[in-house]
Amino acid sequence: MSAKRFGIVGAFALGLVVSLGAVQAGAAAPKRVLKFVNASTHFVGIGFNANSNAIPPVGSRFAITLRIKNDGPQFGKPSGAIVGHVAIECTVLAPPSGRNLPGNCFGIAHVPDGFFIFEGGLPFNNAKANYWAITGGAGAYADVQGQLKTGANHAVATLYSP
Repeated sequence: MSAKRFGIVGAFALGLVVSLGAVQAGAAAPKRVLKFVNASTHFVGIGFNANSNAIPPVGSRFAITLRIKNDGPQFGKPSGAIVGHVAIECTVLAPPSGRNLPGNCFGIAHVPDGFFIFEGGLPFNNAKANYWAITGGAGAYADVQGQLKTGANHAVATLYSP
């Protein structure tokens, strides 16, 4: 995978966790916004050479792991403190279509008060934003649903509890 693609994956992964906002459904629901920055990213190709410029073949997978730190004080810790990690696994489902690589990703974001899981398309496209479905979690994120919007160096999660 080319350095440019790896950079896109890194930016995507960072964007996935730079800021997360949580809003419960209902007029009186409190709003919660969590902001993060990437502390480190690790990318591994499964079924292809991640360091190659070749396009990953259909059926290949890749894993992204990253540590996240506060972008501002939260969880009782100061700005810059490492507060969690994210793991994402993606599968290439079809040959490239233009500059897009069709596929699907699943991920989990661990933070001090629980975790939430999300799913969406591969981050390799020209879109300024990617959208992911938040499908559940544990701790403060138990039974949540919602949307995660990611872009270059930012993300916003809107979480709804039933």
